[in-house]
Amino acid sequence: MAEIEVPSDFLCPISLQIMRDPVTISTGITYDRECIKKWLSSCKNQPLICPVSKQALSSVDLTPNHTLGRVIQGWCSLHERHGVEQIPTPKDEIDRGDAVKSILKEAMKSPRSSRLECLKRLKSIVAENESNKIYLQNVESMLFLTSILFEDEGEDEDVMVEEAIEIITNINSPATILKNLLTQNPQLIDTLISIITSTKSPKSRASTIAFLCSLYTISDQTHKTFTKDILFIQLTRALMDQISTKPALQILLRLAPFGRNRIKAIKNGVVFHVVELLLNSSNGRECELAMAVLDRLCECAEGRAELLQHGGGMAVFGRKILRVSNLGNEKAVRILYNVCKNNVGNCGVAEEMVEVGVVAKLCLMLQVGGNLKTRERVKEILHLLQCVSRGTKCVVVPSGFDRF
Repeated sequence: MAEIEVPSDFLCPISLQIMRDPVTISTGITYDRECIKKWLSSCKNQPLICPVSKQALSSVDLTPNHTLGRVIQGWCSLHERHGVEQIPTPKDEIDRGDAVKSILKEAMKSPRSSRLECLKRLKSIVAENESNKIYLQNVESMLFLTSILFEDEGEDEDVMVEEAIEIITNINSPATILKNLLTQNPQLIDTLISIITSTKSPKSRASTIAFLCSLYTISDQTHKTFTKDILFIQLTRALMDQISTKPALQILLRLAPFGRNRIKAIKNGVVFHVVELLLNSSNGRECELAMAVLDRLCECAEGRAELLQHGGGMAVFGRKILRVSNLGNEKAVRILYNVCKNNVGNCGVAEEMVEVGVVAKLCLMLQVGGNLKTRERVKEILHLLQCVSRGTKCVVVPSGFDRF
């Protein structure tokens, strides 16, 4: 097949592929519809900007560039004999911006009995495509949706809350809007915790935990320091039921730096269920988060004690070291370092680490390389275990690793 040069005007500036459906954004630059939609949806925690000019977008409207579209189709037809694929005429997407505004206006003025229908229509529009989500990414829309969460009367209360939470979670509001929302609704986090506690719907629980995770990502220290026990009870329940485990772990990770929160988490069984999750999960990102949470909780004596009381507390490291990621390895080594350093003289710990294959994995880590600080910690762990094992039947360090 002859090599055909594609005119640069026909290429999408983001991906350098031939435009199949050229659209122009508010900055005047033309993109392929699918590519620019992916870009806009990826800006969920940042202001919406043009990927080429870096200018802020005054609107999210995508205007079809019919002239360029016809030129591209003509060029494809001209070179069809060289194997260039003909691009079908794209169907124009319906602009839902006006529809969203109309439904919101109707919902705000309607009696409670009519709001459920409005929410269902909004959810349907959001589910159509990525660009429709952007029409709800503003403070006014979010204030209306979250106001439904505070209502506690009516037969359809649970259904309305579930619909509102699902819409909120799906639209992925930027961080600036979430901060503004939390400023205007200081009780929002407490309300979401109450919803997680009271709802019987697993889907609603999962959506609420995901929204709560977004809020904890941007919230200040005040919202994280004074955390109620009930949240840790519900997060433990989520891990146990395997509902929204990643967001639950992310929340725990953001709360764990505060000492009181660590004690509350440990008291309510988080260590046990994180270990259970690690033993049964093969999801790399999930295991990374679980290791990071465990690392934080094992910074205190209560966390280390809970880890050692679990029957698989040491075995999980034998399974996961060198099988998750470099970050997972670093967190695992930090946990083992804290356990060994604070259990000097406990030969039972050393024997268990040998039996479940942890020591062998640590020795292997010295061979395969990695982070310098992590390697130093591995050496220190092996040195501590060797000191404990002297004069006992516990042979810890294989030959070749007795000197560092």
